[in-house]
Amino acid sequence: MSINGIIFFRPSILHEEKSYFLIRQNTAQLPTDIKLSYGDTLRVMEPTDLKFTKDKFSFAYPRNVSHFLWLYNTSEFLECNRTLADQMEKKFYIYQNSKQVNLTILPMRNIVYILNKLEKHYWLAGGTLLGWYRHCGLIPYTKDVDFGLFAEEYDENIRNYFLGNPTVYLWGALGLVNDFLEFRLFTGRYTFDLFWAYRENDHRWCGYQAQRVKYRRILPLLPKLCSCDLFGYRFSIPCSPVDYLNNEYGYDLWKNPLEKNYTWTNIEYHSIWDDISWMYAVRLYTSKGELRQDKYAIDWITNHFNYSLKIIPSFLNVLPNEPVTLPPVKN
Repeated sequence: MSINGIIFFRPSILHEEKSYFLIRQNTAQLPTDIKLSYGDTLRVMEPTDLKFTKDKFSFAYPRNVSHFLWLYNTSEFLECNRTLADQMEKKFYIYQNSKQVNLTILPMRNIVYILNKLEKHYWLAGGTLLGWYRHCGLIPYTKDVDFGLFAEEYDENIRNYFLGNPTVYLWGALGLVNDFLEFRLFTGRYTFDLFWAYRENDHRWCGYQAQRVKYRRILPLLPKLCSCDLFGYRFSIPCSPVDYLNNEYGYDLWKNPLEKNYTWTNIEYHSIWDDISWMYAVRLYTSKGELRQDKYAIDWITNHFNYSLKIIPSFLNVLPNEPVTLPPVKN
């Protein structure tokens, strides 16, 4: 920082956690015109891996400065609700499942690794965000993990990374890149859903598909993302998690656990896939990253289709530029 042309250096103390550093909020009295990059609020910082020595003192700096600054934009750190988490255990006898944690945290870290590397914003969404905030962990009786992403940041490198990935592979890509896109990743035990959120006026929406029917889940704009801790690792979350959960599940209704028959309060019917789009809206893949052309994959389309499709027409979820001819009508 500088005041009247004089440069001041204010060091921040790094509190080492399992996989990151915390920087506490500054409590010292400072002039009102001083703006701190660190110390303005509780923040998280990723470890740096380049060091040098000067006059017997060791220093570290980011290998990639622009990437460091990109991460800084989501570095504001939020705590889970420990009071609610204690209530889940003491009142409802819902405890963290160590086996579930062991089976999910590595794939989650793998997903976050590539999204951060590609500089694609993401956030813990749905029941995963609820698990972090309400349980300070995961919801023990769920079998999937949800991530939200900005549709305008879509990159085919994400698909390429998870095709045949040995840790968590792309099992299915549903929707089109520009409409209702969802990736379902699988480990053999757990599903990890990536939902792309499309901006529309003063909100976003992500798609939910039931057979050929398209539903929209309405989301806030999310102009800013923050960070949280989940089992000792940093993840991105909405900066207003309570507002996000109220929007998804109803005002304060999510504070009590409900294992069955819950509904989203932000979901609305949209439309039905037309015949041509439907041929390109479902792509299933093997654990080796190959496009599935087996009966199961074809039936997923033809069970809700009036045409006798014999082969999946393309590898990607994109409509071709040239005109498409529908296959013969079923007998």
